[in-house]
Amino acid sequence: MKKAISFILCLSLIAACILAFASCGKPNNDDAIASRAESGGEIVGGWSRAASPVITDDFKKVFDKAVTEFDVDYTPVAYLASQVVAGTNHCVLCKAMQSSYVIVYIYEDLEGNAEVTDIVFSDAAAQSAQGDVVGGWAEPESPEMTDNAKTALEKACETLTGAAYTPVALLATQVVAGMNYRMICESRPAVPDPEVGYVIVTVYADLQGNAEITDTIEFQNKINSNSPEASETTNAAKKAVDGNMRTYYELNDGTWMCDDVVYQYRLEISGRMPNAAKDSTFVYLSNIEEISFEQAYMAAGISSSTEDYFSPEDAVLVEMK
Repeated sequence: MKKAISFILCLSLIAACILAFASCGKPNNDDAIASRAESGGEIVGGWSRAASPVITDDFKKVFDKAVTEFDVDYTPVAYLASQVVAGTNHCVLCKAMQSSYVIVYIYEDLEGNAEVTDIVFSDAAAQSAQGDVVGGWAEPESPEMTDNAKTALEKACETLTGAAYTPVALLATQVVAGMNYRMICESRPAVPDPEVGYVIVTVYADLQGNAEITDTIEFQNKINSNSPEASETTNAAKKAVDGNMRTYYELNDGTWMCDDVVYQYRLEISGRMPNAAKDSTFVYLSNIEEISFEQAYMAAGISSSTEDYFSPEDAVLVEMK
């Protein structure tokens, strides 16, 4: 009987040792999730918000390698997110020609090669560094969100319905009778399976601690794709053209873009207007395959009839020679 009891106790001790050993070798899921959240949340196949929006020297090298083929001056402002695939997808906020904000997607493969896979444009004018000019917008030294900016957004969002804003980077501040903050945020609509995008939010905080959202400008991109492949969208801006009427862009697929409208054709239409001493050339971006010279000069400001002008979806005048 004593031998049987001793044998049972022995087995119990061995089982306890095995369980203890197994628990030591198995990671704690809660700790792993917490650690991942603190580091920005790296999830294979899914987009993860950056732990810091600061552009590092290492990423700047990747960025410069990716945009080397473009004539457009893209300046990285804030690192937004990453996606681990067979390599890494990067999402970064940039200034395009120092005039507007765009979001640039870059794919970096395992060999260190990098290419731009998509560029999403916006109507948001980029802030220029104005230092401490009274009444003017000033860029912060770092795009890290400050406590004051976070508090202002939280206060302003207390009455917000329809979407939730998560701050990612601080873009500019303006001293007024209080403070204006401009920041880029993740926007998550209050619907099932929301498509998360980016929005530039301007918040006004008064001297009494009240705050309100005064402006929002959306980017039409989605960052919650779980595709393990790099983006297949390669219709990025290949070259910027400073037309004497408008700035426009040549895209990688041979189309053209102006004011966020994509056009199939770039038409140079030449001829001589009535009573003119020399020929004139009008350059239109167009979704109409042919535009006559008469149509071109009438729509350039000669005609007093609105019927002679093109809708922005059909054609836009970008240059006159």
